[in-house]
Amino acid sequence: MKRAIAVLMILAIANVTRPQKSVTLWQCYDSAAAVSPLAGERDIYTGMTLLRDRNLEASWFPTLDLGGTFNYQSDVVDMSELLGSVPLPPGSLPTIPHEQYRATLDVNQVIWDGGVTRSAREVERIVSELNMQQNDADLYRLREQVNNYFFSILLVRSQADVISVLISELDARIREVLSGVENGVVAPVTLDVLRAEKIRAEQSAAELGRRHDALARALEQITGLTDLKFAWLVLPENLVTGNEAIDNPDLRIFDTRSRQLELSKDLLKSQRMPKLFGFAQAGYGNPPGNNFLSDKADVYYSVGAGIKWNIWDWNKNSNDRRSLTLQQHLLDIRKSATEQGLQRLLTLKMAEIESLRDAAERDEELIALRGSIAAAAASQLRNGTITASQYMTELNAEKQAVIAAAARKISIARAETEYLYITGYKTQE
Repeated sequence: MKRAIAVLMILAIANVTRPQKSVTLWQCYDSAAAVSPLAGERDIYTGMTLLRDRNLEASWFPTLDLGGTFNYQSDVVDMSELLGSVPLPPGSLPTIPHEQYRATLDVNQVIWDGGVTRSAREVERIVSELNMQQNDADLYRLREQVNNYFFSILLVRSQADVISVLISELDARIREVLSGVENGVVAPVTLDVLRAEKIRAEQSAAELGRRHDALARALEQITGLTDLKFAWLVLPENLVTGNEAIDNPDLRIFDTRSRQLELSKDLLKSQRMPKLFGFAQAGYGNPPGNNFLSDKADVYYSVGAGIKWNIWDWNKNSNDRRSLTLQQHLLDIRKSATEQGLQRLLTLKMAEIESLRDAAERDEELIALRGSIAAAAASQLRNGTITASQYMTELNAEKQAVIAAAARKISIARAETEYLYITGYKTQE
């Protein structure tokens, strides 16, 4: 049992004294978010958005296309047949070749795209914002795990404090009873009972020590912090009134998705607008350009402008916009259901907080009464008027009152923290 006692002493020192290193719950939150693999997603999303935006911006740049063709026509225009009986010197009529070939360089430039690029860039920006908010929500959920480890460590340490005091008191009673046994005042069985209770307390100490070490390692792993086993964990002091506004990350995602759908509808409208473009072509071929009467290869060029407008698409674009509107209605329904669910959770959590607060108001009174009863029982044990079992009943009742009071204090802080977690409280003021 030496190891158990040593563990108890370590836990007691970690909880009673205040070492150089103290760690708050908010420090654990920040560290967990910083070291989580999910934190690397933000840089990736930023890079993806930058690349997509560059591609959209490039749609305004001229396009260059290099092309070439070769074909053989079995039938071509015979000029002598067209002119018929017109007297012309022999060989004066051009001969259109059966083979045609050309190499071209085509340049196309968008003059006006109906606002498609602008709308698409706005959609990409809102998609980037949505990705960032989703990442924030995922990182925010880490707080639930941090809360579990953090408050569990505090609870184990409070129990360890009480067990340590219990063992000290049992040692004192054993020394007193040992003297009574030697003097023939107290029965030897009383000493055995006290020693058995001490062994049981040391077993509890060993169990608490192992649980404390496991919880400390888990908290270190999720936060990246070190030496939490011996660090002073500061119990948060939350002031929950029940009137806190709900700003949960999941609700913000609903709003952003709705804006994304609205911008997507604007993009669909832009796609129905006419498009203006300019073009130019430079080439080398036979025949050169549209000079079909030439039988020699030569260079040529052409320039121009055009418009393209799909004036009827069988209501496809309109139906797509209606579909996006229906999706917005679905989001509103889902958001409303989520808000109601969060509100129910807050109602239950607030009832739990109020119940714990009411019970905590009588804890000190109960501890004082139980302490008085245990002290009287200790005196009776020394005088041999009660058995060791009767004394342990009163002593355990006192320690249970102390443990319950400490646990209730921690439970209040935890319940208030969980309440704020549900609301979406993100920063410490």
